[in-house]
Amino acid sequence: MPSYRITALLGLAGVGAFASALLLFSFLNPNFHPTQDYVSKLGALGQPFAVWWNVVGFGLVGLMLAAFGWVYGNIVRDRLIGILLALFGLGFAATAIPIDLGSADAAVSKAHVVAICLGLAGWCFGLARLASLTALSKSVRRSAKLAATLVVAPMVGQALELWPMPVTHRLVFAVVFGWFALTSITLLRSGGQTQAVA
Repeated sequence: MPSYRITALLGLAGVGAFASALLLFSFLNPNFHPTQDYVSKLGALGQPFAVWWNVVGFGLVGLMLAAFGWVYGNIVRDRLIGILLALFGLGFAATAIPIDLGSADAAVSKAHVVAICLGLAGWCFGLARLASLTALSKSVRRSAKLAATLVVAPMVGQALELWPMPVTHRLVFAVVFGWFALTSITLLRSGGQTQAVA
Protein backbone atom coordinates (compact mmCIF):
# COMPACT_ATOMS: atom_id res chain seq x y z
CA MET A 1 0.00 0.00 0.00
CA PRO A 2 1.44 3.45 -0.92
CA SER A 3 2.68 5.56 2.01
CA TYR A 4 0.24 8.38 1.22
CA ARG A 5 -2.69 5.98 1.58
CA ILE A 6 -1.34 4.60 4.87
CA THR A 7 -0.88 8.16 6.11
CA ALA A 8 -4.39 9.17 5.12
CA LEU A 9 -5.89 6.11 6.78
CA LEU A 10 -3.91 6.77 9.97
CA GLY A 11 -5.17 10.36 10.03
CA LEU A 12 -8.80 9.44 9.41
CA ALA A 13 -8.63 6.55 11.90
CA GLY A 14 -7.20 8.87 14.56
CA VAL A 15 -9.88 11.50 14.01
CA GLY A 16 -12.63 8.88 13.82
CA ALA A 17 -11.44 7.09 16.96
CA PHE A 18 -11.32 10.35 18.89
CA ALA A 19 -14.81 11.45 17.80
CA SER A 20 -16.27 8.00 18.51
CA ALA A 21 -14.58 7.71 21.91
CA LEU A 22 -15.70 11.22 22.86
CA LEU A 23 -19.32 10.40 22.06
CA LEU A 24 -19.21 7.03 23.82
CA PHE A 25 -17.44 8.09 27.00
CA SER A 26 -19.43 11.33 27.25
CA PHE A 27 -22.55 9.16 27.28
CA LEU A 28 -21.10 6.71 29.82
CA ASN A 29 -19.95 9.40 32.27
CA PRO A 30 -22.90 11.08 34.03
CA ASN A 31 -20.49 13.59 35.59
CA PHE A 32 -19.38 14.94 32.21
CA HIS A 33 -21.15 17.85 30.53
CA PRO A 34 -20.25 17.95 26.79
CA THR A 35 -20.28 21.75 26.49
CA GLN A 36 -19.06 22.81 29.94
CA ASP A 37 -16.31 20.36 30.90
CA TYR A 38 -12.82 19.87 29.54
CA VAL A 39 -12.29 16.63 27.62
CA SER A 40 -9.55 15.83 30.13
CA LYS A 41 -12.25 15.26 32.75
CA LEU A 42 -13.16 12.00 31.03
CA GLY A 43 -9.77 10.59 32.02
CA ALA A 44 -9.41 12.36 35.37
CA LEU A 45 -8.66 10.48 38.57
CA GLY A 46 -11.83 8.95 40.01
CA GLN A 47 -14.00 9.34 36.89
CA PRO A 48 -15.92 6.30 35.60
CA PHE A 49 -14.19 4.49 32.72
CA ALA A 50 -11.25 6.92 33.01
CA VAL A 51 -8.67 4.21 32.30
CA TRP A 52 -10.42 3.21 29.09
CA TRP A 53 -10.79 6.81 27.95
CA ASN A 54 -7.10 7.44 28.58
CA VAL A 55 -6.07 4.30 26.69
CA VAL A 56 -8.34 4.93 23.68
CA GLY A 57 -9.26 8.63 23.60
CA PHE A 58 -5.78 9.93 24.36
CA GLY A 59 -3.25 7.09 24.05
CA LEU A 60 -4.36 5.21 20.94
CA VAL A 61 -5.49 8.35 19.11
CA GLY A 62 -2.24 10.10 19.91
CA LEU A 63 -0.11 7.22 18.64
CA MET A 64 -2.07 7.07 15.38
CA LEU A 65 -1.60 10.81 14.84
CA ALA A 66 2.09 10.56 15.74
CA ALA A 67 2.49 7.88 13.07
CA PHE A 68 0.54 10.09 10.64
CA GLY A 69 2.88 13.00 11.33
CA TRP A 70 6.04 10.96 10.88
CA VAL A 71 4.95 9.44 7.56
CA TYR A 72 3.50 12.75 6.33
CA GLY A 73 6.94 14.28 6.83
CA ASN A 74 8.32 11.62 4.46
CA ILE A 75 5.62 12.38 1.89
CA VAL A 76 6.44 16.10 1.83
CA ARG A 77 10.16 15.25 2.03
CA ASP A 78 10.80 17.25 5.17
CA ARG A 79 12.03 15.38 8.24
CA LEU A 80 11.44 18.37 10.54
CA ILE A 81 7.73 18.46 9.65
CA GLY A 82 7.52 14.76 10.42
CA ILE A 83 9.18 15.25 13.80
CA LEU A 84 7.01 18.24 14.74
CA LEU A 85 3.72 16.62 13.74
CA ALA A 86 4.75 13.38 15.45
CA LEU A 87 5.45 15.46 18.56
CA PHE A 88 1.81 16.55 18.55
CA GLY A 89 0.67 12.93 18.49
CA LEU A 90 3.07 11.91 21.25
CA GLY A 91 2.04 14.90 23.36
CA PHE A 92 -1.61 14.02 22.85
CA ALA A 93 -0.93 10.38 23.80
CA ALA A 94 0.88 11.56 26.94
CA THR A 95 -2.26 13.36 28.10
CA ALA A 96 -3.36 9.86 29.08
CA ILE A 97 -1.63 10.82 32.35
CA PRO A 98 -4.82 11.39 34.36
CA ILE A 99 -5.40 14.91 35.63
CA ASP A 100 -6.33 15.41 39.28
CA LEU A 101 -9.46 17.58 39.32
CA GLY A 102 -8.94 18.29 43.00
CA SER A 103 -5.45 19.74 42.60
CA ALA A 104 -4.08 21.73 39.68
CA ASP A 105 -0.71 21.64 41.46
CA ALA A 106 -0.53 17.84 41.59
CA ALA A 107 2.35 16.35 39.58
CA VAL A 108 -0.04 14.41 37.33
CA SER A 109 -2.07 17.54 36.59
CA LYS A 110 1.04 19.49 35.64
CA ALA A 111 2.34 16.63 33.49
CA HIS A 112 -1.02 16.40 31.70
CA VAL A 113 -1.06 20.14 30.87
CA VAL A 114 2.61 20.19 29.81
CA ALA A 115 2.03 17.21 27.48
CA ILE A 116 -0.80 18.85 25.56
CA CYS A 117 0.96 22.23 25.44
CA LEU A 118 4.12 20.67 23.98
CA GLY A 119 2.03 18.68 21.52
CA LEU A 120 0.09 21.73 20.36
CA ALA A 121 3.33 23.69 20.02
CA GLY A 122 4.71 20.91 17.81
CA TRP A 123 1.60 21.03 15.64
CA CYS A 124 1.78 24.84 15.26
CA PHE A 125 5.50 24.80 14.39
CA GLY A 126 4.90 21.91 11.99
CA LEU A 127 2.21 23.86 10.17
CA ALA A 128 4.40 26.97 10.06
CA ARG A 129 7.15 24.90 8.46
CA LEU A 130 4.65 23.31 6.06
CA ALA A 131 3.36 26.72 5.01
CA SER A 132 6.89 27.87 4.18
CA LEU A 133 7.80 25.04 1.79
CA THR A 134 7.53 26.55 -1.69
CA ALA A 135 7.96 23.11 -3.28
CA LEU A 136 4.46 22.20 -2.09
CA SER A 137 1.25 23.17 -3.81
CA LYS A 138 -0.40 26.46 -2.90
CA SER A 139 -3.44 24.63 -1.58
CA VAL A 140 -1.35 22.62 0.90
CA ARG A 141 0.46 25.74 2.11
CA ARG A 142 -2.78 27.73 2.26
CA SER A 143 -4.44 25.02 4.33
CA ALA A 144 -1.54 25.04 6.80
CA LYS A 145 -1.64 28.84 7.11
CA LEU A 146 -5.41 28.86 7.60
CA ALA A 147 -5.35 26.15 10.27
CA ALA A 148 -2.51 27.84 12.17
CA THR A 149 -4.43 31.13 12.08
CA LEU A 150 -7.74 29.57 13.09
CA VAL A 151 -6.25 27.81 16.11
CA VAL A 152 -5.29 31.22 17.55
CA ALA A 153 -8.75 32.76 17.04
CA PRO A 154 -10.49 30.83 19.87
CA MET A 155 -7.71 31.83 22.27
CA VAL A 156 -8.13 35.49 21.34
CA GLY A 157 -11.89 35.18 21.80
CA GLN A 158 -11.41 33.68 25.24
CA ALA A 159 -8.89 36.38 26.21
CA LEU A 160 -11.47 39.00 25.18
CA GLU A 161 -14.02 37.13 27.34
CA LEU A 162 -16.31 36.42 24.39
CA TRP A 163 -16.73 32.83 25.62
CA PRO A 164 -15.49 30.62 28.46
CA MET A 165 -12.34 28.49 28.31
CA PRO A 166 -14.16 25.16 27.67
CA VAL A 167 -15.53 26.65 24.42
CA THR A 168 -12.00 27.66 23.41
CA HIS A 169 -10.90 24.14 24.24
CA ARG A 170 -13.55 22.65 21.90
CA LEU A 171 -12.77 25.08 19.07
CA VAL A 172 -9.03 24.33 19.23
CA PHE A 173 -9.79 20.60 19.10
CA ALA A 174 -12.07 21.19 16.10
CA VAL A 175 -9.37 23.09 14.18
CA VAL A 176 -6.58 20.59 14.92
CA PHE A 177 -8.61 17.47 14.21
CA GLY A 178 -10.25 19.18 11.24
CA TRP A 179 -6.80 19.78 9.74
CA PHE A 180 -5.86 16.12 10.19
CA ALA A 181 -9.13 15.00 8.57
CA LEU A 182 -8.96 17.40 5.61
CA THR A 183 -5.27 16.68 5.00
CA SER A 184 -5.99 12.94 5.01
CA ILE A 185 -8.89 13.35 2.57
CA THR A 186 -6.72 15.54 0.33
CA LEU A 187 -4.00 12.88 0.30
CA LEU A 188 -6.50 10.26 -0.84
CA ARG A 189 -8.00 12.50 -3.52
CA SER A 190 -4.67 13.71 -4.88
CA GLY A 191 -3.02 10.31 -4.90
CA GLY A 192 -0.32 11.69 -2.63
CA GLN A 193 0.85 14.34 -5.12
CA THR A 194 1.44 16.94 -2.42
CA GLN A 195 4.78 17.85 -3.95
CA ALA A 196 3.24 19.39 -7.04
CA VAL A 197 3.72 23.12 -7.35
CA ALA A 198 0.49 24.89 -8.26
